[in-house]
Amino acid sequence: MRQHAFEALHQAFWQQFELDLGKLEQKRHLSTQSIAEFGPHYRTLCHHLALANSRNYSAGLCRSLQTLVDRAHRQLYQRKNSIRKQFTQFVKHTLPQTFRQEKAVIVWAHLLFYAPLFICLLLTWRHPDFLDSIASPGTGEAMGDGYSDMAELQAKGASRPWGQNWMMFGFYIFNNISIGFQSFVGGLVFGLGAIYVAVYNGLMIGSAMGYMTTHPAGPVFFSFVGAHGSFELTGIVLSVAGGLKLGYSLINPGEYTRRDALRIQGKQASALICGAFLFLFIAAIIEGFWSPITVLPLWLKYTVALILWLSVYAYLFLAGKQAPADALSRER
Repeated sequence: MRQHAFEALHQAFWQQFELDLGKLEQKRHLSTQSIAEFGPHYRTLCHHLALANSRNYSAGLCRSLQTLVDRAHRQLYQRKNSIRKQFTQFVKHTLPQTFRQEKAVIVWAHLLFYAPLFICLLLTWRHPDFLDSIASPGTGEAMGDGYSDMAELQAKGASRPWGQNWMMFGFYIFNNISIGFQSFVGGLVFGLGAIYVAVYNGLMIGSAMGYMTTHPAGPVFFSFVGAHGSFELTGIVLSVAGGLKLGYSLINPGEYTRRDALRIQGKQASALICGAFLFLFIAAIIEGFWSPITVLPLWLKYTVALILWLSVYAYLFLAGKQAPADALSRER
């Protein structure tokens, strides 16, 4: 192929690649698709450079392509940020930006989780035996007895042993992280597993809440779950959203193969899943060490719970608007 035909065939590609490269160098925002395609396009550019050299095209063209390759290489393989900087970037920008960008799966995750929750809450509030019908018999009574013991400690101004807090913290970590993992793996089964996690947890949590609304220990129960629930329930929603994102990429890969669609959409899904793990870890800390405190007045624990709920959604809706996400962190 003559040089002028070669240039005419690939000129538009080179110009677009240089435009995207310039945005990366200036740390400006790139679309998810552009970020996902930057690596393959870089390899295509290397192939063009090899062809130009092997066909003895003009020195000017070879030099121009070599410069583009060198610039792109620096962006792809420059020294990675420290783990602390990457974590800070993720928390400050990547997670809240992804939450706002993925409106569809976020809305569906909320509906799939909170609709069963509120329906079961109302059903169990009217018919407390409903909890035992969807769980094992005696579940409601056992739960009521547990929080009655906590109510007694509250009345006496006493607390459970500190060592028990550490033991329960370990249990909560395992339980919470397993929920996020189930959503992630379930997303690979065309999203069905993520839907199951959302509906099942919504049913169980809603039924437990409905049962305790009529129980004498109900005020203590809600003071216990209120604070850590802000992170735990939101973490479940994020994990479900990540699973739905993976599932949808398999159901509707568009112009890509399912493998490529999963790889591309997996970048957004992984941000949601990692955010879920972070939220569920924070929830375990609060549930292990703050929630069981019974020496504080209930009004104070309710106030803290309200502040945490407002803070969680204010963070997700408002954080990260002043600076774009680091495109290179996504690429890597």
